[in-house]
Amino acid sequence: MADSVGPGIVEWYGGGDRPGHRCGYCKSSDTNVSDGMWAHALTVQDYQDLIDRGWRRSGKYCYKPKMDTTCCPHYTIKMGALDFKMSKSHKKIIKQFNKFIIHGKKRGEHETEEDGMGETEGGGLKGAGAEKGGKKKGSGSHDSSGKEKVMETDKDRVETETSQVKGAPKPGLGADPNKPKCKKAKELRKERKLAKQSYNPQPEKQPSQKQKNSGEKTLEDLLNEPDQAESCAHKLEVKLVRVNPPSSEFEDTHEESYGVFKRYQMGIHHEEEWDCSEDQFDQFLCEGPLQEEYKEGRLPMGYGSFHQQYWLDGQIIAVGVIDILPNCVSSVYLYYHPDYDFLSLGTYSALREIAFVRELNKKDPDLTFYYMGYYIHSCPKMKYKGQYYPSYLLCPEVYSWHPIEECAPKLDQNRYSRFAEPGKEDEEGKVELDKVMILHKRMAMTYEQYKLLNPRKQTTHDNVIRKYSSFVGRSCATRMLLYRD
Repeated sequence: MADSVGPGIVEWYGGGDRPGHRCGYCKSSDTNVSDGMWAHALTVQDYQDLIDRGWRRSGKYCYKPKMDTTCCPHYTIKMGALDFKMSKSHKKIIKQFNKFIIHGKKRGEHETEEDGMGETEGGGLKGAGAEKGGKKKGSGSHDSSGKEKVMETDKDRVETETSQVKGAPKPGLGADPNKPKCKKAKELRKERKLAKQSYNPQPEKQPSQKQKNSGEKTLEDLLNEPDQAESCAHKLEVKLVRVNPPSSEFEDTHEESYGVFKRYQMGIHHEEEWDCSEDQFDQFLCEGPLQEEYKEGRLPMGYGSFHQQYWLDGQIIAVGVIDILPNCVSSVYLYYHPDYDFLSLGTYSALREIAFVRELNKKDPDLTFYYMGYYIHSCPKMKYKGQYYPSYLLCPEVYSWHPIEECAPKLDQNRYSRFAEPGKEDEEGKVELDKVMILHKRMAMTYEQYKLLNPRKQTTHDNVIRKYSSFVGRSCATRMLLYRD
């Protein structure tokens, strides 16, 4: 168990001023623009502060999209796990998963009305439709991504909602006693308008105290239903294993875990076998800069990088790659065996990770959020993340958090938008350059000391240090060590 950790050490690459590279979302060849740095080591507080300024990691490479330039702006999104409100779709996905575990029944198989079926909405596939990055220094990555596959059509929904509109005609009152009374066109238009208003895809409001006391099942209640069953057709286990430094549990299951990753990349993302080698798997999802940390009286498993393995009947079928940080669980990636695509593992694993945040919060009250990576409003496949309520987007200029329902109208108008009120400034981005910490010739020093040792090209040095420090913020710039040769 680690008692102390060393300072974060990073190497600045930049890149935002150079031509862009291929975008995995709009498929443009050279419009994805970002700045980057190689993280040799980071404390969990370093990375928490970095993602709160728009950074993400892919292996040891950290990148920050140039929001006002890149083709598809990436907005950091987080969700308040303690206040999470499940949607009907979320509940159905858990119930469908539980029916497979308890009864062995797959989604879509015939069941009687008594079995409580008729719930046929599909779920999201975390990772589907996104490219894998982080294969080498300087490459970007796409974290958890996916799409909702809705089996119930809008037409069916509107017809259902219409039948529930107050004042709908009852059989027996028309000329034909078996048909409803005829209505004027004006009344019919009014009813259709009411039906559309009642079909609201926005997240539902938080339950009142009365609803909470009415016996309504919580997220944890639904997820734990198989544990309460007398017998189950299948056995599900979820195991948390540390990957950095690698635990014995991780090393023992490395080969099997990689096998699932390889099948996922080839089956879901249609990659060639040489594009998903074991070395690339290690660099992308196993190696990382986060140091193992523990806090007295807090989380027994500590903080850092982990794999959450989903075992079905003694075999790994899915792995959620996560970082446990001081204020959140950050989702990095999910991969699963393609044979279990019918379980909607993308959405199911996200719900599991939300419940995990709530569990960790009992030990660490500061840990309250679930970070889902980037939200890309201009990409339909990535907008599903906004369906987890309540969610917040990070302002790309001031780095303040704003409810997604307030940001969406602005993003409907412009792909790039500032969310903070006019006049507010990024105070954390104002850094006194001489206090920035440098690692030079294996010695830690301030930038002021570094300039005395390297008086030449001071203007060039100043420009690099100024950009770096404004991007990482005052806290990280004066705590992490920036490597300078």
